[in-house]
Amino acid sequence: MIVESALCLLPVAPDGSPRGELRALTTEPADHPTWSGDSKTLLYLSGTRLRLIGVDGGGARTVRVPLDQRRPAPADTVVHAGRLWDGTGDTVREDVDIVVRGGRVTAVEPHRASRKGTRRRVDASDRTVLPGLWDTHTHPWQSTYGGRQTVGQLTYGITTAVSLGGFAHEQARIREAVATGQLAGPRLLTTGELLDGGRVAYSMGRAHRTRAGLRRSLERAAQLDWDFVKTYVRAPSWVMEEAAQFAHERLGVRSGSHFLSPGIQSGQDLTTHLQATQRGEFGHAITASGRAYDDVVEIYSARGARFSMIATPFTSSPLLGADPALADDPRVTAVMPPWDAAQVRKSAGVAPTAAQLATLRRETDIYRRILAAGGLVALGTDQPLVPVGLSLHLGLRALHRGGLTPVEALRTVTVLPARLFGVADDLGTVAPGKIADLTVVDGDPFTDFASLVRTVSVLRGGIPYETDDLVAAFPPADRHKHAGPDWLDVGRLMRRDGCCDPGV
Repeated sequence: MIVESALCLLPVAPDGSPRGELRALTTEPADHPTWSGDSKTLLYLSGTRLRLIGVDGGGARTVRVPLDQRRPAPADTVVHAGRLWDGTGDTVREDVDIVVRGGRVTAVEPHRASRKGTRRRVDASDRTVLPGLWDTHTHPWQSTYGGRQTVGQLTYGITTAVSLGGFAHEQARIREAVATGQLAGPRLLTTGELLDGGRVAYSMGRAHRTRAGLRRSLERAAQLDWDFVKTYVRAPSWVMEEAAQFAHERLGVRSGSHFLSPGIQSGQDLTTHLQATQRGEFGHAITASGRAYDDVVEIYSARGARFSMIATPFTSSPLLGADPALADDPRVTAVMPPWDAAQVRKSAGVAPTAAQLATLRRETDIYRRILAAGGLVALGTDQPLVPVGLSLHLGLRALHRGGLTPVEALRTVTVLPARLFGVADDLGTVAPGKIADLTVVDGDPFTDFASLVRTVSVLRGGIPYETDDLVAAFPPADRHKHAGPDWLDVGRLMRRDGCCDPGV
C-alpha cells in the first residue's frame, strides 16, 4: 500500500485484516505498486521513474523505459478575422490578419488579400476572434468521460483548462497526450491530488499526518511538474503553509484552497470557490443567504495581498432554462456523455424562477464588487460536476447579466486567468510573441453576448480544431436509447462514487 506517498508492506490475514506492523520500504515518493509473480519484488512508479525493490528492502533500481514523444509542428497560418478582440484593451479591431509561425503569433496587421507564402489560411472574415478561453476550475476525469471531456472543452472554445484536483499520473498522461497531438483537448495545467490532513474527503485526496509524508508528496509534485498546489479542507495550517512555500519556492507556481481564512494567513494565493465544502466555520466567505461582508471584498482587492478568487457559480445553471435551444446543440447531443446530456435536457425544460435569478445576482454582485475594487476574479466551472464546456458559457452569461460588460466578462476567461497562473507572457492575449491560442465565434458577442457560445473553431498553440469535425468524430445521439437505468441516476451515482455529489 501507499501511505503518505511511501511504499509500505502490511502483513494481512487471508480476509485482508492486518496481522502485524506496517513497514516502510521506501523513503522516496511511490505510486501504483505491482507484485512480481513470485511475490519477492515490487514494481512501482516514483515520479517519472519506474522502480523495482525487493520485499526485504534495500536499494531500489530504475527500470529504463525509453519514450519518444514529439510535439507536432504547426503549419504557418494566417487567420483573417472580421473582428478581433485581442484582450489588451476594450476596443474591437476589424478586418485584421493574425499571422502565426511556429505556434506563436508573429504579427497582427490590417488584412491584405495579396499576402504571399504557403501559409494555411483560416477565413474568419465574417466572425469574431478572441484569445483562447480558459476554464480555471476543472477535474480531469477520463476514467468515465474518455475523450469527451477534453473534446467537449475545445468545442466550446476552451484552449486552456486548469485542474484543481485529480489523480496526478493521469493528469500527466493527459497533459502529454494533448501536447503531442494524441488527444484533442485544451492544454492542461495540472494539480495532482488534494493535499489533505489525517484523512481525505474525496477519492482524489492524499492524507498526511507527518511532515516527512507531506514532503514526499511535494517532492512527487516537483517530479511530475505540477502547475498548482491545492490543499483541502482537513489540512491543518502547517500543511497549508508548507505546501504554499514549496509551491512558490520550488515549483514557482500558485497555491490555494477553499479557505479565504486561513488561506491568506497561510501564504496561499487564491480560493477555488466563493463558497464550497468547509471544515471550519471561520472559513465561510458568505452567509447562509449568500451575502458577503465588506471584509471579503477588502481581502480579495487589498493592494499587496495578491489574493485572488476563482469564481465557480453553480447558481448559473438555471440559465439553461432561459435558452432551451442550448440542449439541442450537437455538442450536447453527440459529444456529451448521456448522463450530462440528460441533465442539460432536464434543466433546459424549466425556466429560471425569480428566486433563482435573485440568488444568482447576489453571487455575481460579489464578483463585480471585487473586480471594481481592483481584485482579480477568474471564472471556472468545477466540471465535470456540471456539463463540460457549456457551463463556462452559463457562468459568462451570469457575469454579463450581473452587470459586467462583454469585455469585463471575457477578461475573466482570458487575461485574468493567465495573469493569475503566472503565464501572461505567453497566454491570455493576442499579440506578437504570444502562443497562438484563438477562439473563433460565429457572431459578435460585443453586440449579442449570447452568440459567444457559437464556437466554430479554435487554434491551440497554432493547431486548428474545427467544431464540426470534433462533433462528427462521435456517434449520433440515438446511441443513448437503451432499456437500462435512468441516465440522471447514473450521473448522480458516478458523482457520488467518483468524487462528490453537490446535492448532498
